[in-house]
Amino acid sequence: MKKEIKIKILSKQYELSKVLMDKLFASMEEEEFLDEAEGEETEEKQEDDVLELYADGFLTEENGCVEITYEESELTGMEGAKTKISFEKNNSGLVSMMRGGSVTTAMVFEEGRRHICVYETPIMPFELCIHTLKVKNHLLENGTLYLDYIVEFKGAQAERTKFTFTIDEKTPSAPPFDEYDHM
Repeated sequence: MKKEIKIKILSKQYELSKVLMDKLFASMEEEEFLDEAEGEETEEKQEDDVLELYADGFLTEENGCVEITYEESELTGMEGAKTKISFEKNNSGLVSMMRGGSVTTAMVFEEGRRHICVYETPIMPFELCIHTLKVKNHLLENGTLYLDYIVEFKGAQAERTKFTFTIDEKTPSAPPFDEYDHM
């Protein structure tokens, strides 16, 4: 089954301090890390990089696999790229995001796990480590996917992203990030 959908993407990003990252990869429990990261975000009152986008796409369900595809826009800096988000119905907590075109990558999001990927750009490829803190995949129930993850750039810089992806047959509205932080 393939159907046309409307997509709303909300993405909030902020840089994490090296001290906090060292704690996460030392012996700090993930719950402690999340508490400190929230405190750091509030304390520093950084200018969060918040992006809100809308796109038309397709939802395909076939053989127990769900795929959502859409074209990236120039607002993301990835114009000409096509993104595919996929997961298996019986394992919705393991989500992959693949991009092809002007940029190419395959990212894996699995709560509590780190995955390494290569991000190919027109300038050069670079390695990223994706550490997923939360996956709330309710795309088939109510049309929402929430990801909270940290992207490490070669161990030198880290950025936390809270990503809400909402689909609907008409223009969707995404719940606020705070609603997912306490799930």
